[in-house]
Amino acid sequence: MQLERRRELMDAAVSRFRLLERDRLQTHFSEHSLVCSYRRGAETVYVRLTDESHKPYAKIAGEVQWVEFLGSNGVCVARPHYSAAGNLAERIRTEDHDYTAVCYEEAKGRPVGENDADESLHRRMGQFMGRMHGIAKGYIHLDPVTRRPDWSDEAEKVRRIDLPPSEKEITLGYQALFHYISDLPVAEDAYGLIHADFHYGNFFVHEDSLCLIDFDASRYSWFVDDIAVAAFFSGLTEGADSDPDRFLIPFLEGYRLEHHLEEKWLREIPYFMKLREMGRYIKLFHACGGAFDKLHPWGQWYMKGRREKILQGDLPL
Repeated sequence: MQLERRRELMDAAVSRFRLLERDRLQTHFSEHSLVCSYRRGAETVYVRLTDESHKPYAKIAGEVQWVEFLGSNGVCVARPHYSAAGNLAERIRTEDHDYTAVCYEEAKGRPVGENDADESLHRRMGQFMGRMHGIAKGYIHLDPVTRRPDWSDEAEKVRRIDLPPSEKEITLGYQALFHYISDLPVAEDAYGLIHADFHYGNFFVHEDSLCLIDFDASRYSWFVDDIAVAAFFSGLTEGADSDPDRFLIPFLEGYRLEHHLEEKWLREIPYFMKLREMGRYIKLFHACGGAFDKLHPWGQWYMKGRREKILQGDLPL
């Protein structure tokens, strides 16, 4: 995108949120988004413009409505700001493209450091998630157009990925897990809108709690899915403990302080962890055609011996 075009688009966006160009601090540009930070009084806010060919307006609108609900109920998030017209998301139309503009506050706290990942942090993570799930049970989204997706939307996409016959055991295992989870009952006290990407890179440490960011993956699912995602990611750093209980024991101690889940639901955590592990394997294998050396360094690390780990481990079925 040409520099002049960027300026025109951002000028149109910031005017919707009563910001001034003279207060701009920094600009970050990627293939699909343009983000600028602005000074608003004593605080810093961010305006993000996203090409609708990359992410449609309805998806972004549903995301910021959910984040605002959490923020208005006391969950520490980077809250979105309303535009002058009273909207959380604004459409910017051009001759050949439509864009979605949102404005949000700066996240409180600091990024997670190398020495932060201990029992205390895991307990705080669990307490934060438990509180979020308790609040999520009161969320009602009436607009079907902007409703966030269900867990099965992403899982169905993975199911449709065609891998070579050498990966038949993986694809059949994924199918079996998908059907098992699909048959779980949808109960009001155990199912709702979740973050679905809860890991060290998506929250800041703020005082004795956390501040959660990046709700792009949020979806409707069982609350144990959210817990399983956190446990899965906790083991995905080099040198991390491979025993999920080392993470889950303090995490669930914190979780139970804020939200109650029957024990039968907690027994489903390994199923959701395995679904995520196998789904990541399938997507990465498909992306590189089985040539793992073509992947980025983290992808290479993840795939090294992963097939054997998946098949040698007990599939929870």
